[in-house]
Amino acid sequence: MSEALNLLEDMGPVTIGRVIKKVYMLTGISMNEQKKTMLQSRMRRRMRELNIGSYDAYMDYLDKTPAETQNFINIMTTNETFFFRTPRVWEHFQKEFLPEWFKNNPNGVLKIWSAASSSGEEAYSIAISCNEFKLKNPSFDFKIMGSDISSDMLQEATAGTYAEKSIEFMRRSQPELFEKYFIKKEDKLFDVSGEIKKRVQFQPHNLFTVKKEMFDIIFLRNVLIYFTGEDQEKVLKNVAKSLKEEGTLMIGESESLNRLDTPYEFKSACVYKLPKKA
Repeated sequence: MSEALNLLEDMGPVTIGRVIKKVYMLTGISMNEQKKTMLQSRMRRRMRELNIGSYDAYMDYLDKTPAETQNFINIMTTNETFFFRTPRVWEHFQKEFLPEWFKNNPNGVLKIWSAASSSGEEAYSIAISCNEFKLKNPSFDFKIMGSDISSDMLQEATAGTYAEKSIEFMRRSQPELFEKYFIKKEDKLFDVSGEIKKRVQFQPHNLFTVKKEMFDIIFLRNVLIYFTGEDQEKVLKNVAKSLKEEGTLMIGESESLNRLDTPYEFKSACVYKLPKKA
């Protein structure tokens, strides 16, 4: 590693503005100067790989190298998550949504979209829940789509291999279910079982575009908080175009649609419905 890389200085205000603008343009994520330390840390790792010694030089490289765009998106959209995050969401899904949907659609295929699925923990949590429901209701069938803007996250999700941080909560709170659906590997790593992996498909998607498929329920959790109010409305309206009438939208526990202009109706904490058209 060169001395220049060891002696990286803080980004100046002009460079910070340049980075923030680029992040917004490529991902829709709104950041401010208070995120400078995080931005520097994420960029520095990539700069070391490229042997680039200044933030401005990296931004110049990004501007003139289209192939670097996805790498930039990847480093700016990495977020941590874990299996069965926010128990009340899963309680609603398992005990209310699934029985009600199956009762109304005994011969249908439940279509689920885990939007902004990150490294796959949410999508596989959905698959485990659906598989458990299917064991009690053999004619039940389901299809799960997971999507993310980050190619790195999609690669991790498809692999379905997880370390302690992702699995710790589930391992502690649902030990029997964990033993049933995870296979131990080396170095404290665990694989999601093959029967669950095959139930989920992952593909790239930007939430600022419309997905041309229709779903019965969409999980859009812990991603709206990264957008401005105006952009939240854009994303929510895009997602609504992929949600069936009377379909369900699940959002994060720290998120709310209050004061936003959206087509959804509040049902309970984290749960919204798309009303039937008049």
